[in-house]
Amino acid sequence: MAAPDPSLVRPARGARGGALLLPVACLLVIALLAWQVLSAGPATVLDGRLPLWFAGNRQPWLDAFMLAVANGHDTVRLLGATVLIAFWRIWRQQQRDLAYLAAVPAGMLLNVGLKILFARPRPVLEDPLVHLSTFSFPSGHAVGSTVFYGALCALVLAHARHRGTRALAIGVAVAMVLLVCFSRVYLGAHYLSDVLAGVCVGTLCLLPFLRLAVRARGGPAGPGQGRRRNGAG
Repeated sequence: MAAPDPSLVRPARGARGGALLLPVACLLVIALLAWQVLSAGPATVLDGRLPLWFAGNRQPWLDAFMLAVANGHDTVRLLGATVLIAFWRIWRQQQRDLAYLAAVPAGMLLNVGLKILFARPRPVLEDPLVHLSTFSFPSGHAVGSTVFYGALCALVLAHARHRGTRALAIGVAVAMVLLVCFSRVYLGAHYLSDVLAGVCVGTLCLLPFLRLAVRARGGPAGPGQGRRRNGAG
């Protein structure tokens, strides 16, 4: 049997290496932030200053907007939206898409365990906009928005035919995650390290479900291939 062409082997190895880069980076960021939190390192100094700065520079209209963003992305609402989308995909006979959506409850459950593990108190402000008794690290809103919008973005990428639609899905997902994370720091509900760790945790949780969904669909698909195989999405 002829030896494989090295020009074909190298890209495959490179692709595997690239696929490992993101999860490794996320793990390193989480480890660094966790070490800073547990040891009260220099990063916690900036952590403490940001909520105080926002508290001293509040604007009523921005307060209301940030509260609306945060309330719209709590655990109950995100899980409810995920269930509705799951029923819609089942109704459209696209059960394979449920593999993407499974990342949402999995990420939220993982976040609860991490909060209990680190048991970090939330920021203390003289006039807080939100009153929460749960732990702070990592941010549940950051984890939830990352897995939720990441799953929705993956659904669009799996079915959309046009590059513009796919690019828009990525842009909206990134913008919404950033907005939710900003709202938590602005409201004084979280430190900056909480939301950064939350995004990394959400990304780590999302990746295996994306791989599972791709395998269920029979491998990587180009724009619109999933729709041609399974009907309109």
